[in-house]
Amino acid sequence: MEQQERIGLFIRDMRLERGLTQQQLADRLGITDKAVSKWERCVSCPDITLLRELADALGVTVAELLAGERDEAPSPVPPEVQDAVLETVRYAETARKKNSGWRFWTFVALTASCLAAAVPLLILYALMGNPYLLLALKSVAFGWALCYPLLRLEKRPVGGCLAVLTFAIIPFLLQIRDSYPASIYWIVFLSVAYLWAVYGLFRRLRLWRAAAGSLLLGGLLGYVINMILHLPAHPANIAGSIMSAAACLLIDFTLGRSRRG
Repeated sequence: MEQQERIGLFIRDMRLERGLTQQQLADRLGITDKAVSKWERCVSCPDITLLRELADALGVTVAELLAGERDEAPSPVPPEVQDAVLETVRYAETARKKNSGWRFWTFVALTASCLAAAVPLLILYALMGNPYLLLALKSVAFGWALCYPLLRLEKRPVGGCLAVLTFAIIPFLLQIRDSYPASIYWIVFLSVAYLWAVYGLFRRLRLWRAAAGSLLLGGLLGYVINMILHLPAHPANIAGSIMSAAACLLIDFTLGRSRRG
């Protein structure tokens, strides 16, 4: 039995022993259940930066995880290899902590900058009552809220950013409701829905399949927006999206065959 297969089966057995589904294990690690499925089907191995968290989630040590079995049995992984991997894991954890510190101070600087801009705007709005000052104040708050998940969330920051975008855009739409036609609301809602769909595709599907789905949805979105704005549809744009998506699927098929070969 190859080592990759040994590790994959060990992950599956330990997961089932702890009563976890693939999705539950994936949620603990901040990854997709597709990644866990690939490990257990011996298609790929866990990223080295996930070894510590994965071992903790399965209730085993990193050495046992690398060996693909409990310590009671002789380990097929030489001690020097285990030491090297553990040292790499420690280095990765140190690098992640440094990156977390950099993100924290960037967030502090961003917050200070937003406050420096928001306080004068708030004072001027209180004195003058100009609605454009309120719009500028909302823009500052929107920018801060949009950056918060990217800088502070360790897991799924993009999903958090999309959630902020979905809800934080409502005050802007209410602010401009008298300045733009109702069609703009449909365009905004459809665009946000498209971003969520693309996010879901890339979380659930392989890279090239997700890219193909995104291209098809993008072509459909463009067609619908043209209809909303009463603009003529351009068949060349739709055909271009379909051809690009087909090319992505062809690449995915080719890569899949090469991996199986």
